[in-house]
Amino acid sequence: MERKKLIAKFVEIASEKMGKDLETVDEENTFKELGFDSIDVIDLVMFFEDEFALRIEDEEISKIRKVKDLIDIVIKKLEEIDDEVSEG
Repeated sequence: MERKKLIAKFVEIASEKMGKDLETVDEENTFKELGFDSIDVIDLVMFFEDEFALRIEDEEISKIRKVKDLIDIVIKKLEEIDDEVSEG
């Protein structure tokens, strides 16, 4: 999935499911700058896990500081799933 689509999905999830009012988001924004606390980030990760049927490990979650960090992890996980399907 393209980065732009994942960022749009992030804005959609943050707005619709979490009640955050985000008009513009830059990948370099930290979650703190966007008004997210650590619980919000965990909730956001869980929404992405459910949406894309993937698992993000706790050690990966602890490294998420910016929107870019989350998008990078989701892309990596989706590529791993795609590779498994291709090999299987």
